[in-house]
Amino acid sequence: MTFEVWVDDRQTGICAVEVRPGFQAPSLTFTYLDDWLADDRAFAISPDLPLQRGPHTPPPHRTTFVAFDDAAPDRWGRNLLDAGMRRAARDRREKFRQPSEIDLLLAVSDETRQGALRFRQKGVFLDPAHERAGIRDLARLADAANRFAENGEVDEGVKELIGVGSSPGGAQPKAWVRDEEGTMHLAKFPRTSDVYDISAWELAAIRMQAKAGIAVQPSQTVPLGHDHSVFLTRRFDREGVRRLPYMSFRTAFRIAEHELVDYATLASKVAGISSSPDADAAELFSRAAFTAMVNNIDDHMRNHGLLRVGAGWRLSPSFDVNPSRLDSAATPLTPEDDPADRDIGLLVEHAHVFRLTRDQAVQRIQAVDAAVSVWRDEAVGAGVAPDALDFMTHAFEGENRARTAALAVSGPTVIDMASALPPAASGDVWVKPHVRRGRRIEGHFRRR
Repeated sequence: MTFEVWVDDRQTGICAVEVRPGFQAPSLTFTYLDDWLADDRAFAISPDLPLQRGPHTPPPHRTTFVAFDDAAPDRWGRNLLDAGMRRAARDRREKFRQPSEIDLLLAVSDETRQGALRFRQKGVFLDPAHERAGIRDLARLADAANRFAENGEVDEGVKELIGVGSSPGGAQPKAWVRDEEGTMHLAKFPRTSDVYDISAWELAAIRMQAKAGIAVQPSQTVPLGHDHSVFLTRRFDREGVRRLPYMSFRTAFRIAEHELVDYATLASKVAGISSSPDADAAELFSRAAFTAMVNNIDDHMRNHGLLRVGAGWRLSPSFDVNPSRLDSAATPLTPEDDPADRDIGLLVEHAHVFRLTRDQAVQRIQAVDAAVSVWRDEAVGAGVAPDALDFMTHAFEGENRARTAALAVSGPTVIDMASALPPAASGDVWVKPHVRRGRRIEGHFRRR
């Protein structure tokens, strides 16, 4: 079996599915097209696929290439696809065969697949036969997601969910839906077991990040009855009909599933791949400070990513930041940090790794603290019931608030977060404030 590999609307190479000598399971072999290799704008579509002629094969422990993981389903999508394939086999009265990694990769809807990688066979993109859903369908999709989460069965409602919900990452029930203008949004559904409105708290975190100068996507919630709502956030790997290449940190830096990598080390890695290393390293500092300040303990390497913007890689907007009232190990801030008790002061000691001076680091932490200090107001504005605020106090009033109060800058505090903001997904670039012909020009975005 062979199929074409595309990046958005352009073919990059050919994949063959074959059994290598000495191996039992089929794996992929990939070969770049000469046209792609000859193009000055070409880039390696996966860290393990360097721009070289000839066939490439995965290492012995893999059957696909690492960047394909970001285009494949995660736990929620895998469960949906697996159940759908079981039902289809039962309907055909055939014995179910456990799908391989390659089967699952090619079963995801082409329309909703994450990033810009696409797979085509005989002139048809795989898999094209799935339905679309809109915001008006949220209640029905949420109900189907709950039914599937409870019994794992595929009824008619869940069949629709497979098409729009098999590609988003993570374990929480999700789906891609379109608004009235056709723009795609990620919908995250609550579980019946949720004891609080997690969607409202995620929206509050998005708004606080924006106040702290952190790049986020426009987001909202849609009510779903008492104390439950759907979280909606605009997709950041789409620009109209154009698909933007995407890699998670796990893929870009080839981080193993349970490998623990701290933010200071990640900053060095980001600076090594980013087309704007100073801006992205500094942005990662703010995100690390924020995630510690709100006790986000789900900041694993799939919940950070990079977009191909213009001719280089940049940090994607921040996503999947959720305050938690529980104490648990998470991504440490620095190599010597305790992942179960992250110390925001250690970020300041490593400011140079994030391309910041000590004062700039303190100013950024103070900006994050100022945004988090109004968490009660932001939560209520996002839809959290006032009598539910105390339930989450521990997430926002931890030891790092006191540690921030003890920090001081050596000179006047001037917080200028905009100078280090990454460009929007559209490819705009940030122009710092400057003087031109004796006239001060304020900072602004300029079309690339």
